[in-house]
Amino acid sequence: MNNINYKYNILNKYLNKIPNINTYEIYIGKVINILEDYIIIDFGYKSEGIIPANEFKKKIIKKYDIIDIMIIKLNFNGYCLLSYQKAKKYKSWINIKKAYKEKTKLKGYINSRTKGGFIINLYNNISCFLPGSQTDINIIKDYDYYVGKNIDVQIININFKTRNIIVSHKILIENNIKSNKKKIINLLEIGQIVEGIVKNIISYGAFVDLGGIDGLLHITDMSWKRNDNPNNLFKLGYKYNFIILGIDKEKLRVQLGFKQLTTNPWDLLIKKITIGSIINGIVTAITDYGAFVEIEEGIEGLLHVSEMSWDQQLKSAKDFVKINQKLKCIVYNIDKDDKKIYLSIKRFEKDPWEEIVKKYTIGTKYTGIISKILKNNYGLKIKLEENLYGILLNYDIKWHYDIENLYNYYKVGDKIDIKILSIDTNLRKIYLGHKQLYKNKLQKYLSKYKRNSKHTGKIIKINKNGITIKKGNKHLIFFMPYKYLNNFNYNIGDDIKFIILDFNIKYKKIIVSPYDQGQKGKIQIKSSTFGDIDELTIIKRRIENKELKK
Repeated sequence: MNNINYKYNILNKYLNKIPNINTYEIYIGKVINILEDYIIIDFGYKSEGIIPANEFKKKIIKKYDIIDIMIIKLNFNGYCLLSYQKAKKYKSWINIKKAYKEKTKLKGYINSRTKGGFIINLYNNISCFLPGSQTDINIIKDYDYYVGKNIDVQIININFKTRNIIVSHKILIENNIKSNKKKIINLLEIGQIVEGIVKNIISYGAFVDLGGIDGLLHITDMSWKRNDNPNNLFKLGYKYNFIILGIDKEKLRVQLGFKQLTTNPWDLLIKKITIGSIINGIVTAITDYGAFVEIEEGIEGLLHVSEMSWDQQLKSAKDFVKINQKLKCIVYNIDKDDKKIYLSIKRFEKDPWEEIVKKYTIGTKYTGIISKILKNNYGLKIKLEENLYGILLNYDIKWHYDIENLYNYYKVGDKIDIKILSIDTNLRKIYLGHKQLYKNKLQKYLSKYKRNSKHTGKIIKINKNGITIKKGNKHLIFFMPYKYLNNFNYNIGDDIKFIILDFNIKYKKIIVSPYDQGQKGKIQIKSSTFGDIDELTIIKRRIENKELKK
């Protein structure tokens, strides 16, 4: 029994000394024998391992050399089958992953050309793809030039399933340029005068080479004078002095100025002019809202369209001034903070409205000339005198208010008598009336056609809102809304009995409802509907005023 325990203990000690070996893992091995077809390796296992000799064709191997090995198969014909190349490739992949994660610069060898780029070797046994677009910052014209050369690269993408690796040389160049730019930009200061070469001119400015870093010269910083074309001031490839206006160290951008090297003409002019000063200038630019007038070289004032004429009908500056036109203006405002000057021409004359209010009093009669028939049949624009117009709205033309198309009754150039109804000094509008010069013929009917009085008339028109009724006089119209016609059937030409609900002289239509002797006392007469009509009139007038402003 003791003998058996002794043998068991000896066996356990022996087994505990055998390492735990796994296949497809890397271990350290020692070359103990070199045969013609195999290399014998001791790697600390109970049996030696063998590596096919052809795995060392490109490597000189000697006895007792220490090498990395990978176990392929245990107990292969009494040996363990090992691989030197697979161990080497596996170790290279570990280094590849680490380099990709840490963005390490690697030394590679361009082995051959391929479609769109090159095949490059890393660690002598890992093939990667170097796209042509990632080879240089400039476009490659000769691909064969790069084949057979060593090149520094950085791994930019790995597909771990297919083990495809993409590398870039361009990214290292860009990082180097960026590093150099940071060094240069740290030496620059705002206000510093630098020399640069104009390398590119664009519509909004120019890019300037400051010796490794580009600066942007915006068109507004080229000249104190208005200029729409940078090519008029700078030439490509020429050297100029610039002043640094701004530095963005994060984005590596420099903002340059050129006009700032000379005195701002504003500082000189502001000492010479004040509000009320009269200046002579030339129109340099025109917009819909006004014109820019050059007062002195590099300084412009704004002549707004509202300051060109007292005439409110002037809508565009193009109707009043032209480019290069010489103008005499008066300075009516100066904004020193924003360095802006506001000009006026109309202020050389008195505001005509100061005299208009005195001359055209409400209730007075005048004769005007029709200058325009307003769209949508809203009314007439009447010329009272030069640059002065009034508005004659449709419902102020006739008491009967039955004009469906003004073009059939009036022509531009015709004279017309009018009466001043109101003057709006804020909107600079004069509202006119024509019917107010005559008596309302319907006034005489007020006593006869009182509210609740009963009459009989003839239906002359039927529409979606109701029916129109006439009773003898051609100027008298009665209107019966459909809401009162639920139980009645009528046709044009039929006689109908009705009761007056409301009568308003301003409108020819008198609101009525049906009346029948058999239904006397049954018809419910609602309160006056003209209150609603008056409210609609106010809204209508507001809409018309908006139309007139267009």
